[in-house]
Amino acid sequence: MQIATQASLDWKVLACPVSVQLPDGTSRAVPNRKVLVRDDNFAQVGVVGGRYEIVQNSVITNLVQPLVSEGLLEVVNQGYIGAGSKVFVQAQMTRGYEIAGEEHRAMLTLLNSHDGTSPLAAGVTDTRVICQNTFAMAMEDMSTRLQHKLGVNEQALKITETLDFVNERMRRFSEAAETLASTRATVSDVDRIILQAYRKKEGDTVRNRDQIVQHFFNGRGNGGSTLWDAFNAITEFNTHASGKTSTDRFGYANFGTGASVARRAIDAALALA
Repeated sequence: MQIATQASLDWKVLACPVSVQLPDGTSRAVPNRKVLVRDDNFAQVGVVGGRYEIVQNSVITNLVQPLVSEGLLEVVNQGYIGAGSKVFVQAQMTRGYEIAGEEHRAMLTLLNSHDGTSPLAAGVTDTRVICQNTFAMAMEDMSTRLQHKLGVNEQALKITETLDFVNERMRRFSEAAETLASTRATVSDVDRIILQAYRKKEGDTVRNRDQIVQHFFNGRGNGGSTLWDAFNAITEFNTHASGKTSTDRFGYANFGTGASVARRAIDAALALA
C-alpha cells in the first residue's frame, strides 16, 4: 500500500450513488450504498453504507490550525494512504520534553478514513531527537475515536483539549522511560523483549534480531546497558531499517505493524523493570 506524504489534502470527498447493470441492459440502484470519490481527480476512495457521514479533510486540518497560529504546534507532515482512503495530519509541539536525559518532541497524529475502515481518531507520536526514531504510542489507546455516524462532524468540532491530550500521554511515556533508563538490561533481556514485540515463542527465530541487538549496543544514544537502550533499539530499527524506502519506513513505524511492535516492546520492557 502506497503512502503519499507531504501531499495536499486540499480536496473534498463526494458521495455518488451505486448502480448495477442488469443482463437486459437496464440499470438498478443499489440501496443503502454509496461510492466516495475525490473531487479533484474522481479517484475512488471508498464504498460505504447509506448512513455513513463524511468527515472532510478540512475538519482535521482545522483542528490543529488554531494551535499552529498560536505557535504551539507545527504541521510537519500530512498525506494519505492509497488513493486517499485514509488521510493523516501530524503536528509537532514546538516545545520539547527532556526524557531520560534526551530531548523528545511530541507529535499529534490525526487519522481519518474515507472508506469506513477506521474512525476519526487522534494519537500521539514521540520523536527521539537524537536520532529521529519515532514511537507511535497511542494509535490503539485513543481517547478520541469518533465513528462516521450522524453527528460526527459536530462532535469533531468539540475536540478542544488537544494540548492536554498530548501532554498527558507524554507525561505517562516520560515516567515509563525514566523507569526503563534506570533498569539494567542484558542481551538475554533484549531477546525476551524482541520475542514479545514480534509475537514469537521461545526458541523462534526473529529475522532482524542481530540488527536490533547491534542497535542496543551501538544505536545513537544507546550504550547497551539499560531497558531504555533495548526499547530504543527496536524503535530505531523500525524508523531507519524496516523498509526499502523512507516512505515504507514511515508507514511501518506510524501506521503499520511497526507501531504495534513498538507498543508491545515497551510493555515487555516495563514488565522486566
